[in-house]
Amino acid sequence: MKGTTNRVTSLPCMLLLLSGISSAGMVEYFTDNGFANPVATMQHPCAEYYEGVTYIAYQGPHEDPYVCAYDHAAQKWSGPVKAGVNPMGKTPDPVDPSEPDNHGRPAMIVDGKGYIHLVFGGHGGCWRLLGKNELGTPGKGRQTHVVSKNPQDISSWEVLDNISPFGTYSQFVKMADGDIYLFYRHGSHRSDWVYQKSTDNCRTFAPPVSVLKHKIQESDRNIHDAWYAWFDNGKGDTITASYVYHPCRILGHTKERYNGYYMKLNCADDSWENAGGNTLTLPITKEYADENTLVCDTFETKVRSKRGVCRVDDNGNPHLFFRQQGQVVYFRWLGNAWQTPVAVPGGDGDMIVESSNVVRMLLSGKGEVCWWKTEDGGLTWNKGACLISSPDAGYVPTALVRNGGPAGWMVVSERTTAQHHLYRKMFLLGDKGPVGRPEEEASNVKELLKTLEAAPPIPKNEKGQKKNRGKSEEKGDDDE
Repeated sequence: MKGTTNRVTSLPCMLLLLSGISSAGMVEYFTDNGFANPVATMQHPCAEYYEGVTYIAYQGPHEDPYVCAYDHAAQKWSGPVKAGVNPMGKTPDPVDPSEPDNHGRPAMIVDGKGYIHLVFGGHGGCWRLLGKNELGTPGKGRQTHVVSKNPQDISSWEVLDNISPFGTYSQFVKMADGDIYLFYRHGSHRSDWVYQKSTDNCRTFAPPVSVLKHKIQESDRNIHDAWYAWFDNGKGDTITASYVYHPCRILGHTKERYNGYYMKLNCADDSWENAGGNTLTLPITKEYADENTLVCDTFETKVRSKRGVCRVDDNGNPHLFFRQQGQVVYFRWLGNAWQTPVAVPGGDGDMIVESSNVVRMLLSGKGEVCWWKTEDGGLTWNKGACLISSPDAGYVPTALVRNGGPAGWMVVSERTTAQHHLYRKMFLLGDKGPVGRPEEEASNVKELLKTLEAAPPIPKNEKGQKKNRGKSEEKGDDDE
């Protein structure tokens, strides 16, 4: 198949061959109806392994949320099933990549009773429909929460109207005791980052709590202090937060992001502390963050620093990376200071901390998704196995599958160099490569693609860039 060469045979295909069943009809993607930017590491998790099944959520046609599931024992896929309606979707689906919003991709979690929850559809919330946003500025869409009608069943869904509609970049964190936290930015760029907590499997949520504060700069009223953040499980009953700073200009808006920061939440008493164990006062302002939670300063050198991920070792010490100058830059806490950073080739991805010295990263690169490993605490890194590669495609990764493993580590969407449309093939990657599926099940937009692929490409302007029709301040400024 074009765009998926140089890969080992996937595990389901291999087992079919051994059993004497023909794999001639197998393909390596599980669906081809991912749309625009279907997945990213920002909205996470978007996939979870639960009782033998990997559930996957992604953005499909009309920017609506879709779900597929893979039963590992039966080697059987189900879906895609549309789980809800994204109010930002356009009809018909556009072919110009500047037109989809992409901020409303779904995040997904499976609760303690096996019900599957998605949050999607928001880019801050439309003020004309939703009223005033007390914690930020208006945007588009509506942050929406849906749940499967039955446990471990993706066939039917219902809306639970129990979270703020003013949200984007939704992120779930599930604790060992079953409590579930939903983190998100409470509006468009100039908004607080908040969390809502549920103690009853997402049937109700407490009101939003502000973590990172947006505000106007005193020295320049045209600039608001704003943030991009990542929240995830720490050691025990804690949640880590890593984030970068965005000087958001009202006039002359740019994609500037600088610095890197870290802190953690102690869920037992709702207190926050920095890497050194000092208690913090919320919400965090830019000045307070610079003094108390700074990991790296790139503002003076004007090095763009994009949000990465954070994991912890058995001692609770954070290991994190930020994306700078086309690489991921790795940091770890030594107990009293941050280790000198080391750059690792890669665009984006996630990591597994096996011990204080042994860390593995699964990163997208040019036409591939590969493992990188250190055994000396991040001082040196060695490239390992590639799970997918092609000279004709690029791959956009998710965060690691929650509770995933060798049979399914990560989901990626594929972008081929020649396609004239925005539908993407989607892959579940394990140690044996992509988890295959019969082509007749995986090809969901086959007839539509025949028409689109015969159409001429989008016209380009004099700078060689695809024309941008009606680009607004935030259009195309998706963090990913």
